Amino acid sequence: MKRPKLVPNARRVLRHSWTSHILIAGGLTTAAEAALPYLAGAELIAPAVFPFVAFGVVFAAFVARYLVQEALHDGDR
Repeated sequence: MKRPKLVPNARRVLRHSWTSHILIAGGLTTAAEAALPYLAGAELIAPAVFPFVAFGVVFAAFVARYLVQEALHDGDR
């Protein structure tokens, strides 16, 4: 089995890719969904709606993965 390798421009990808930013937002949304019930009176989003918000963020990351992100490809040409 081959060992996984980072892409040659991993730092640039992390800084400029929409997918990375949206996935970070998705992770924060999921963390907030888990933590907010333990904080008294912190109902910013209704508990029934929160999973749909988290799903929307992760789905946006999925879509962004397939879009051309010019900031990442400018140096490739």
